[in-house]
Amino acid sequence: MRGKLPLVIMAFTLAGCSANYVDDYIASQDWQSLGEQDALKGQKVRELSTLVSGDLPAAENKYNLGYEIGRTEYCDVEKAWQLGKSGQDYVGICDGMPDGVEFRRQYNFGHDSFVMDMERESSTDGFGFGY
Repeated sequence: MRGKLPLVIMAFTLAGCSANYVDDYIASQDWQSLGEQDALKGQKVRELSTLVSGDLPAAENKYNLGYEIGRTEYCDVEKAWQLGKSGQDYVGICDGMPDGVEFRRQYNFGHDSFVMDMERESSTDGFGFGY
């Protein structure tokens, strides 16, 4: 259990960091940066209606502009394999983009490699057979 405690602490720390960027952008009403960061983190488009206290259509326009900027960077096919290999989830935000099919294909290759590595690490003999 002692070996797992630092991992638990790190997970809560990272979760706190990700929530802070949202709170900061909401407080400053920087909807474009919020959209960009959401896309760079691979998240789906966020519903703003409960967050905006003012001109919702204007906020959504700024958010969508930022989201497209972040999505263009996130959906770089050259980064897809590493994203999958790192074990990160992919929720399909690149689908429908010109290289969306290839992005998903490269992500899946990387994710398959991640899964095989995890199985190998969890086995007792290092070959994933568990004997």
